[in-house]
Amino acid sequence: MQTMLISTESDPFFLKFFNEHPVKNDVIVIIFNKKHFIFESENIISMMKQFASKEREYAKRQLQLYAAQKRDINSCLEEIASDYVRRHYAN
Repeated sequence: MQTMLISTESDPFFLKFFNEHPVKNDVIVIIFNKKHFIFESENIISMMKQFASKEREYAKRQLQLYAAQKRDINSCLEEIASDYVRRHYAN
């Protein structure tokens, strides 16, 4: 039996994207169902690398759209974190 290791860095998109579009490591607070979720920008980037492939593709499209429109990437990270919280903590 052969064991195969899967690297979380196998998708070079995030590394390349954030080298080309550096972000300030801000703290993002999301309030959902009367609960507070606190994220740092760097943590959101790390989470995206761990997403399932469908979620990762969605995050990539959002980032590319924000970059093409020359919008603030930190706002995009906040939206991605909000989506994550809604998906995983909705009752």
